[in-house]
Amino acid sequence: MKKTILIVSIIIVCGLAIFGIVKLTSNSEAISTASDKTAAKISAEASTAANTAESSGAASTADTKDTKAASGDTEASKDNTDGKEPAKGDVIITIGSGNASAEQTVVIPVSMDTVPKAGIGSCNFNIKYDTKVLEVVEVLPGDITKNIEANLEYSVIETTGMVSYLFTSSNDGKDAITKPGVLTKIKFKVKKDAEKGATAITNGTAGAFGDNSLNKISATFNSGELTVK
Repeated sequence: MKKTILIVSIIIVCGLAIFGIVKLTSNSEAISTASDKTAAKISAEASTAANTAESSGAASTADTKDTKAASGDTEASKDNTDGKEPAKGDVIITIGSGNASAEQTVVIPVSMDTVPKAGIGSCNFNIKYDTKVLEVVEVLPGDITKNIEANLEYSVIETTGMVSYLFTSSNDGKDAITKPGVLTKIKFKVKKDAEKGATAITNGTAGAFGDNSLNKISATFNSGELTVK
């Protein structure tokens, strides 16, 4: 009887021990799995955070580069703005006005109202007129050059209504234009069948102007007109 009870007790104890080991093993595996998942999640979040930080840093670097590039463009623009281009109106040229009846002649002066201190060493420009109203009879010199016949060349283009001028100083620049005055005069004749009223005499093209050192000079033209009576 006592042996039987002892055997039963041993069986019960062994069964409980085995059950405890199985349960403990199961719990340990569950805990290990949970731990592995948590570690994986933490690793993934850390990797995402690192990538985000890296992307943010790259974007910040790119923005900084773009900002510097934009700043560089602004500086370049400023440098261009600060160039030594002359202000408009270094030379102001005024085309005169007049009035005449059909078949009469009239002289229109072309004057330089302002001249830079360095003088004008060379220039070319055109004076335009209406061929339906006027015809050029003669082109005359003005009074502000020392050797107008040698320095001032011109041609009359009747088909387009243009008087084209070319001035170049000679004698090592000693014949440069250094003071205001009349550069040239154009004698026009009013055509027989010209309509009464005003007709403009203007600058055909801006042309090019330079001082004695070949520096560019800007020019402004004031138009004139002839009134047919």
